[in-house]
Amino acid sequence: MASRILKRYGLENGARALIYTGLLLIFISWLVGGYYFAHVGKGALLITPVVFTAVTALLLIVIRYRYILFERYPYLMNLPSIFYRIGKRGGDKQSIAFSMIFTVHALVVAVIGFMSLLLTISIGFSVHNRIASPFLYLYFGTAIVLVISVLLLYRRIYIKFVE
Repeated sequence: MASRILKRYGLENGARALIYTGLLLIFISWLVGGYYFAHVGKGALLITPVVFTAVTALLLIVIRYRYILFERYPYLMNLPSIFYRIGKRGGDKQSIAFSMIFTVHALVVAVIGFMSLLLTISIGFSVHNRIASPFLYLYFGTAIVLVISVLLLYRRIYIKFVE
């Protein structure tokens, strides 16, 4: 069922740092959620870290087993234009581009950790002070920056390996 065997490359420089940063931020969001839970008594404040931890865990599993997933189930890794055109190149260039794509996933892990922390602080602040949190605007701004960053990084990969 495997359609292609890729040469194994590690993640790009910085990808591990992004992953560790994301995990640290998730941990801090747990601490903040626990703090607000202890002072406000609302268990719902721990829902945000739970959800973001689950999403992060899923992404880390995909990053860890990226080559196995692509080789056994290539349809799961569907970035049609990039993979189609990189696939025509073959060899080391294809493997390096594939690794770069998962650096984007590592960036998403770091930003998810940051967003978990921001949302937990925002909810806790609002519940504790009974006013709207200014952190919520930063949360939505971060989401917009993430989407733009991912698109620009995919564009970088496309330009570097396709054109």
